[in-house]
Amino acid sequence: MKFARVIGNVVATQKVSGLQGVKFLVVQGLNAAREDEGEPYVAVDATAQAGEGELVFVIASKEASFALSTSFVPVDAAVVGIVDDVDDRPLYDADSVAWKHFVTPKQ
Repeated sequence: MKFARVIGNVVATQKVSGLQGVKFLVVQGLNAAREDEGEPYVAVDATAQAGEGELVFVIASKEASFALSTSFVPVDAAVVGIVDDVDDRPLYDADSVAWKHFVTPKQ
């Protein structure tokens, strides 16, 4: 599973029967810093809600076909989630005060 950003749509006049009614999206893969990585590619929208500009989760390979209601359709990538927010702060940040509220000193 990787981050990607939706950068466009694909219109197909003919599709395999298992892909009827499924939206095709052009996505740009992202690295851990959420910067563009590699070439854009087409992914089916298993969420049926993703739109241009959104940050999404994409799965690839054989698993992508499992994301749709019709199994084993010929797809290479599928959008399986829309990301609302990313909290990439370290889990235990020594400078952060928030985590200290969960630690009670022993007496």
